[in-house]
Amino acid sequence: MILNPAYDFLNADYKNPNLTKVKLEELDSVEKPKFNKAKIITLSVPGLLLTAPLSAFAATTDSTFKNVYDAVMNIFDAGVVIVIIFAGAAWTLGHRSKAIELLIGVCCGYLLARHAIDIRDFLKSI
Repeated sequence: MILNPAYDFLNADYKNPNLTKVKLEELDSVEKPKFNKAKIITLSVPGLLLTAPLSAFAATTDSTFKNVYDAVMNIFDAGVVIVIIFAGAAWTLGHRSKAIELLIGVCCGYLLARHAIDIRDFLKSI
């Protein structure tokens, strides 16, 4: 019997034959942590309340939206460069189809993000 879990997974043995019934019973008897829903809501609501007016204001005022858009696009530009570098590394390592898929995806996403204001204005005019 092989005691390597990676070997079992690679052989598509989804049920690990190395686990005995005793070990399975031990796993079932372990208490799972309970989530306190009230605590989660209490911690998340203030953040939502603080950001909701800002996002609503940014969506209605052109100058504020433009400032937010410019800040987001600066970050997005850096992300696009990183993806292009990763696609180049994938191409170099022989994963040409994955590299082309990455380049097409990042180009389409970049065009949509760059023309977000034009798309918004077009949809307003309809």
